[in-house]
Amino acid sequence: MARFHSRGFIFAILFFTFISLTGNHFLVQASKSYDSDGADFSITDFDSDFNLFHQDYSPPAPPPPPPHPPSVSCTDDLDGVGDLDTTCQIVSDLNLTRDVYISGKGNFYILPGVRFHCEIPGCSITVNITGNFSLGVNSSIVTGAFELASHNASFLNGSVVNTTGLAGKPPPETSGTPQGIGGAGGGHGGRGAYCSLDDTKLPEDVWGGDAYSWSFLQKPCSYGSRGGTTSKEAEYGGLGGGRVNMEIVESVVVEGSILADGGDGGNKGGGGSGGSIYIEAYKM
Repeated sequence: MARFHSRGFIFAILFFTFISLTGNHFLVQASKSYDSDGADFSITDFDSDFNLFHQDYSPPAPPPPPPHPPSVSCTDDLDGVGDLDTTCQIVSDLNLTRDVYISGKGNFYILPGVRFHCEIPGCSITVNITGNFSLGVNSSIVTGAFELASHNASFLNGSVVNTTGLAGKPPPETSGTPQGIGGAGGGHGGRGAYCSLDDTKLPEDVWGGDAYSWSFLQKPCSYGSRGGTTSKEAEYGGLGGGRVNMEIVESVVVEGSILADGGDGGNKGGGGSGGSIYIEAYKM
């Protein structure tokens, strides 16, 4: 028969256990134990090891958003009058070819009849000012994404902020049948329209774009998705609508139009889905 030597092994000897039951509460008095050499130890000595496997887990914080690029200049980059720390006025048409970030402590005014455009899908115009913003009578902003932060904002009669059919990259799986040529409609609040010219396809083989994520409902910030095409050689689907985001400290007045519609698909493609418009202000 094999024999085990006590040296190196710990034998727990139950010294005293007292359990008191009072109402719904249990009180357990810790046992006292001895090792083979007579030295006492407590089962609470194992707490540190036990906690290694029973700690609360908190996922790592998401990475911070990328920093804004340097602000453009009112005069040098935008051909305006004044400066962004007092008042910058855009007095003539401007056709942008890249994203612009406009930031300052003053006001930003686009005067009546002026076209302030960046007609490139996904192009972004961001205005982040401490003062007031105004889009004048019959003036227009056309871009893929327009973001505004200001104290007050006015969109006067006949003015328009238009992101129709100028979306950047939409959420995944929102443009209909993967790699298909059925011309399905883009996803939106519900699934996009089913469409197929192939009689051999089953309904479950062809579908419209997926509905957009519920996580964006409280603060929508997604581009619309492109409609499907009917050709392998060309994309005939309409582009999705762009994004408009405004966070105004005091009041916003809208006498014009703010648009984020999807682009038309025509006879050979599905229509794009609308983008997102989010406006937050103390008074509208």
